[in-house]
Amino acid sequence: MDNILPEILHIVCSFLSIDDIINFRLVSKTFADIGAAYMLPEVTFYLHEEELKRLRDISLHPIFSRHVFSLTYFAQALDSPKVSFREFVRDYKQEMKWNKTKKVFSPTQLLAEYKKYEEAADKQDVIMRTQADITLLKEVMPRFPNLEQVTMSSDLMFYEGIYRTRRSKPFDKIQRGNNRYSLDPEGVRPLEALLSANADVKCDLKQLRAGTMDWRFFKRSTGELARLFKPLSNLARIELMITVDGMYETTDEADAIARCRRVLSKGALRAIFRSMPQLESLCIELLSWEGEDLDRGASLHHIIEPGFHWPRLRELVIGGVDCDRQELMAVLELHKETLRNLCLRNVYLKSTSWKKLLPKKLYLTEPCICGNLYGHLEGEDEPDGPSWPQLDNPLFEPGLEYWYLSVPEDGRHEMRDSINVYCRLGGTTYPDELPLSNDVVDKYYKKHVKGFLEDYYGEFSDVDDENEWEDVSSEDDDSEDDNEDIDIVLFGDDDNDGDAPGMSMHQFQMVLGIIDGHPDHAHNTLY
Repeated sequence: MDNILPEILHIVCSFLSIDDIINFRLVSKTFADIGAAYMLPEVTFYLHEEELKRLRDISLHPIFSRHVFSLTYFAQALDSPKVSFREFVRDYKQEMKWNKTKKVFSPTQLLAEYKKYEEAADKQDVIMRTQADITLLKEVMPRFPNLEQVTMSSDLMFYEGIYRTRRSKPFDKIQRGNNRYSLDPEGVRPLEALLSANADVKCDLKQLRAGTMDWRFFKRSTGELARLFKPLSNLARIELMITVDGMYETTDEADAIARCRRVLSKGALRAIFRSMPQLESLCIELLSWEGEDLDRGASLHHIIEPGFHWPRLRELVIGGVDCDRQELMAVLELHKETLRNLCLRNVYLKSTSWKKLLPKKLYLTEPCICGNLYGHLEGEDEPDGPSWPQLDNPLFEPGLEYWYLSVPEDGRHEMRDSINVYCRLGGTTYPDELPLSNDVVDKYYKKHVKGFLEDYYGEFSDVDDENEWEDVSSEDDDSEDDNEDIDIVLFGDDDNDGDAPGMSMHQFQMVLGIIDGHPDHAHNTLY
């Protein structure tokens, strides 16, 4: 065993589940040290005192802290301000109407549940009022020497890790905790906490991900935005999922979109992205419900400075914006030497046609044109007969183009797949006919699209069952691990000089958050 190269052991660990890594670390000091690098590469936490304590414990561990690569702040929280007992009971009764399996509480039990909720909400308010989470982040982030990625997750985006099952959450046993939402505005406070702490400690971060987050995050002074984002000048990847709707606002959606557009038109995002010259991947999507008009929360030039060039840009994801094809192609052609992955989702060409845009082929290896595509007829273009997409247009207007291509998360879509094969590798993998009508799609799909997808992806399937996330209810998970040696395995023993000082089993569970079940080594699982 001692003769095995460390590089081989690292390769072995990269394929192991968490249970196997625990056993792997039992072999020797060398195995224990190498295995530690795969125990906690990604650390997550919530706005909760026990979560903050857990984060501090990890940062103080002499081995685990050296191998933390990613830090995620989940945006879920209890109500702030807290609801009254009357509101608590009212919401409970409403939930009982549609959730017939929900536990029935007596009035006395409901009062006890409210007291539990009230205590947790009060403690949360103290954390926010004193900014204890920001203070702690300033303390712990420098203790993670290999930290490269920070994430703000709304609980819908950016889940990954080596666990098939979700670890228990601090709100799970609180009556109102399972119905929690982000603080209003969504995602703003946790993202500000991460960026504000980093602005002081200046970690050398390479990746930033935030989603979903309310557009009002950018409604602040130029100086404040510069303070938060200037330390991120070395980023290689940034992903932002911005919500643009009136869900948490007192105004309707149309007004929210107009307000967002006014704020972003001042150039906040443009300046942020311009300050990151090393970007290799730029992903931004504005999310909104499509109402009675086609207004978007921003135009392309509000986000990307016209003429600005990222010399290393390989991936570009743009969603929920409007532009003209000439403006979009100017950006793409400026980066054609390096750009290989392109995703355009729910993009509206305000006065130009998708038929004129798609023939401008680039050498893309991963094109993805998806969602609702809107455009306008240009010049000599005429409707294509019965299959003309305007017949399905929810906003029927003369001269308006519309195609619904669905999104990859929803499974296969023949027209979307055909368009993306058409745009791949400079158009060399598809005949020179635009697949923007059903006739063309039907004509070439079986030979040029389905066969290609089978070869490229290994098998043709709408659903990959092996990658389905498994969600295990924490309410049924009250058992404790009966392995009395696990704290020695992971945290060492005073009699064993091959590892760090010991930690109690309770402390270990707080730090690692392991729950029962057999975890699987997969990057798209819940942690």
